[in-house]
Amino acid sequence: MTDHPCLSRRRTLLTAATVAVLGLASAGASAQVGVAAVQRSFINLSFEQPNLQTEGCRVYIDQQYVPGWTTTHGAFGQQNVGDCVTPPGFVAGQPAPIIELWRTPRTNSGLTVIARSGAQIAELNAEQLSRISQNVCLVPGDNVRWRFSHKGRASPTTQDQMQFLLDTTPIVQVGTTNTGDGGVATTFVGTAGSNAGPNGWRDYTGEFAYSGGGGVTNIGFEALSGAATTGNFLDDIQVLLKPFIELAGTGFQTVEGQGVGAPSLRIVGTLDADLAILVTVTGGTAQIGDDYTTPSGTAAFDVVIPAGTYDGDVLVPLGLVSVGNATIDGTRTVEIALTPSPDDFLLSSTESCGGSGIAAATWTLLDDDLDLAIEKSASVTDASPGDTVTFNLRISHLDGVAADGAVVRDPAVVGLDCSAAVPTCSATSGAVCPASPTIGALQGSGLVIPTLPAGGTLDIGFSCVVTAVP
Repeated sequence: MTDHPCLSRRRTLLTAATVAVLGLASAGASAQVGVAAVQRSFINLSFEQPNLQTEGCRVYIDQQYVPGWTTTHGAFGQQNVGDCVTPPGFVAGQPAPIIELWRTPRTNSGLTVIARSGAQIAELNAEQLSRISQNVCLVPGDNVRWRFSHKGRASPTTQDQMQFLLDTTPIVQVGTTNTGDGGVATTFVGTAGSNAGPNGWRDYTGEFAYSGGGGVTNIGFEALSGAATTGNFLDDIQVLLKPFIELAGTGFQTVEGQGVGAPSLRIVGTLDADLAILVTVTGGTAQIGDDYTTPSGTAAFDVVIPAGTYDGDVLVPLGLVSVGNATIDGTRTVEIALTPSPDDFLLSSTESCGGSGIAAATWTLLDDDLDLAIEKSASVTDASPGDTVTFNLRISHLDGVAADGAVVRDPAVVGLDCSAAVPTCSATSGAVCPASPTIGALQGSGLVIPTLPAGGTLDIGFSCVVTAVP
């Protein structure tokens, strides 16, 4: 945008001034990544963390270094046998509530133990018959499916016995030899079964209906037999529940034509197979196709979440895309809602166990178009060398989004000496003048206008001395 020049008989005093919007504030969403999510499945299912790396090694290690797991084992000195790679902070001999982990293959009494899944396993009987467990969020009516692999240590004929428990309530008691013989000894709740697995393991599966009141619940495995220091290998564990799903916030904001801040959802739990979530546009002032697009091109569309285990740290985009244009059409909104599917997932809070999930949200599309004008005027239209001329730059925001951060420049020209000029500024209708304006900045990199709303006006004045005429 330029000024409207006036013709002079001896010198044209007006030169081109410009104003540019170098950057507008980006919009953000109410969604947060990295929030403390509820636990809806087991983590570190096969004890692969910490990664001990060295084949055949074994550790007694503080529970704090084994993600997800806690133990009832009393304090005992940590050990590192076979040069395992241990995490920072591990100190051999330091007393701690220990969990015993093996890196396989590892030879035991002439038999080579190989993990059921991955490379690492846990042994319940470290120096005591103990329990290891995780805390999982349960809700009334949950159907809990479970699986784990168990193996005895010392004997091909005498079974190592352990229980799988919900808090203090046993679900199933199992017994397995070091060759994988054995099976379910007692089913206390629900159903349970077993099958022989590879390398002397036995695989146990089952399910039960949870009848409790809900909340964070301890689910674990407790040794019942074996020597205090030997027995009950455990691996490849999973507790399967319907995942919790919700929108990642109640409000989202996106500058038109940009992707930042578009709606997304959050999931915690495990999916055995891909899951399609039905999302519906329920209202708003924005128009499909003109202002935004959906994956289907219509108001109803599916968001497909791949199979896997989710801990709430990754946001799943809904696939809504904001469309940019050059029209000043103001702020527009899109109302969206998730369609419940209780057979597949629970619409529940992923951040608070038992809390209500976010099922509906508003997506706000922020216009990025604006109409700025700049007009330059002079106190006289012609002058002779030695004359002083006062100039005024009027910057007007005619329409559109705020132009906060706009930069105004008036480059120096031959024949005018403005070096002694001290710019002045006045503002109206909510506009704010640049702080401590200088002629050097005005003629160089430009003056930054901190606040310039629609309808706002600034007048910047300065005086120069005519030094030459064409």
